[in-house]
Amino acid sequence: MKKKVKRLGAVALAVVILAVLTGCGTQKVSASASKNQEVHVAVVLGAHVNSPCVNLKLIQDVIYQACYSQGSVTLVVDDGEPYCTAINIPSQEKHLSKSKYDQIAKKQTKKILKLASSMKSRTADVDSIKSVQRAARALNSVEQKGKGDTELVRKLIICDNLLSTTGVLSFVDYNLNTANEGDITTQLKKLDEIPQLDGISVTAYNVGDTAGQQKALPETSRKNLKAVWNSIFEAGNAKKVQFKDNLPLSSTYDKDSMPTVSPITVVQSSMEIHDTEDVNEAFADGGVLNFDETSIAFHEGTAELADEESASKALQYVTEYMNQYPDFKLVVCGTTACWGGEDYCKKLSLERADTVCELLVKEGIDRSRIKSAGVGYSFADFYTYDQKPDGELDETIAKTNRSVKLVDWDSDTADRILKLE
Repeated sequence: MKKKVKRLGAVALAVVILAVLTGCGTQKVSASASKNQEVHVAVVLGAHVNSPCVNLKLIQDVIYQACYSQGSVTLVVDDGEPYCTAINIPSQEKHLSKSKYDQIAKKQTKKILKLASSMKSRTADVDSIKSVQRAARALNSVEQKGKGDTELVRKLIICDNLLSTTGVLSFVDYNLNTANEGDITTQLKKLDEIPQLDGISVTAYNVGDTAGQQKALPETSRKNLKAVWNSIFEAGNAKKVQFKDNLPLSSTYDKDSMPTVSPITVVQSSMEIHDTEDVNEAFADGGVLNFDETSIAFHEGTAELADEESASKALQYVTEYMNQYPDFKLVVCGTTACWGGEDYCKKLSLERADTVCELLVKEGIDRSRIKSAGVGYSFADFYTYDQKPDGELDETIAKTNRSVKLVDWDSDTADRILKLE
């Protein structure tokens, strides 16, 4: 059920405790706002268990600008059912001095940040598209208070990893390692789900940063995640888009105090593996190690290796890892593009997985420690949609689906793969 928007006027603002934000430290507020601007801000807060705690110091200045210019602030929690609080900054008497405006704006900023610190997720998972849409609607509904010579400034600030797990854009259903931003944006356009951002500037902090039970994203996945969101923002005609990461992360939320968020399967490219420690990290928490056609290639339509020596070399660190940890067991899973029918693709992908298993056995790994599986294109975690509008195969995407993936036999990911057999 959608939550009603709470409107917080001057009276309600006055009852919010004027306290220094717990865990957020202190920072001098910048007096950078201009009386010739009217600043309206919407902030998406990633206050859920798979994201680090929102660093409110990142939005302190922009909240001050809205208060100083007597604009508005909307706080939106990225949640399974996003909810928001809209704050209309009360107008001040015109005869006040600049220092008095500054003093009032600073007090209002503290109140709003205190309110933001209390807003947390209420329902399971996160629907980031819906959250951004809600923030965009708040900014689009703004009615300018000042005279015609006052510049209307609208800013969307995102303090969230944007790792959506439900709704029309769920990265539970997309392989972030191969996600295609153009395809995703096209699908959202068809569903009329692109947020309308005309004239709105977008700044996103810490996109892709994770916490709790969510495994950290490899760099390829982080880049793809930002590319997807950049494409969505541009499709919504955002005035300006910028991503700011590599920032110090704050603490994490207590997983027992908030609703759960579905973990996203992390697939790491074999090209990013340089030693056995990298292998160990790739398999941790149900992670997947991906070998595509550039590392283990097969002759077209067969399970015959194009170059056995090259394939053995690609598996070198996995072999060393399994020799180093004799109790570790592995599931080798073959995948295919969506071409030739489900039964054919499952059979071919299983045969290719068997080929890789035998390659590991040749390198000295006991066969009892390796389980082969073939899912074709039927396992959503591993499949990226590869069909053109006319039904033909999109080869640029299809080649990423032709792969062999390795995963810890004792992981939940392996369990879900084996249940498909």
